[in-house]
Amino acid sequence: MLSRKDIRPRQIPHLLSHGLLPILVDYRLCPETTLLTGPLPDILTAHTWARTSLPTLKLLKSSITISPTHTAAIGYSTGGLLAMSLSWTSPHPPSAILSFYSPTNYQSPFWQTPNIPSHSHPYTTTPFNLLDCVQPNPITSYNIPPNLLAAGGWMTPSDARSRLILHMNWRAQTLPVLFRGLPRAGTPHPESYTSMPQPAEEEIIKASPYAQVIRGNYKSPTHIVFGTKDDLIPWHQAEETVKAMREHGVDVGFTLGEGEPHLFDMYRDPDGKRWGFLLERVGRL
Repeated sequence: MLSRKDIRPRQIPHLLSHGLLPILVDYRLCPETTLLTGPLPDILTAHTWARTSLPTLKLLKSSITISPTHTAAIGYSTGGLLAMSLSWTSPHPPSAILSFYSPTNYQSPFWQTPNIPSHSHPYTTTPFNLLDCVQPNPITSYNIPPNLLAAGGWMTPSDARSRLILHMNWRAQTLPVLFRGLPRAGTPHPESYTSMPQPAEEEIIKASPYAQVIRGNYKSPTHIVFGTKDDLIPWHQAEETVKAMREHGVDVGFTLGEGEPHLFDMYRDPDGKRWGFLLERVGRL
């Protein structure tokens, strides 16, 4: 869901004012591909490009000097996991990682337990074709049509791709969909994909920050941001990962937004309280 175009506008000038040049990255989305063959290698390729190719380009603004040895990775939701993955997939990990409300432990029992996000219970028994949203080829962005009035700008049960995300929660199918993908719309017998077996643990470990931390493969200084009302990923999971990081000597910080939902910094913020909160707790890192 979403794309690099949904990066929060206030955050770009803030990064620039602190000497950071934002490079906005799109990656292939699941379920048209799998987590291990699409998003993870795409982010690694982008990070390698920023370190090796970007410094050789002639920029329009000559006052900007690129330092290829100092990179930071910032990501939101699954993008936060991808940012964290650079700590063990890149031979030159980022100097810092900032992860917003991302999954951090795919070995947690939570992912194999049904989860009913807020206000979605009335739709749990509504039949639908799971494959309706799956494109013939991988895509790098998806936004719900404006006329469907997506909650928070990104999800609504009237949208086929939103229904897939809800299904992944309702039926504990997040890991099977992410690690196995789904066939294109129109594939016969779509009902056979509604309850796929969980992936093997050795596959899960390859994309799980917690697993990499306890194996000593995660070293990058990291700050994790979560809301206590996140109904898609439990903040306690991040808390356990932060604890493991501290036990393994990783420089880590943890910011909790009381009462804030998933993607809370995308929601309307007319009084600026959410932005002010982030500036106070994270903006000076």
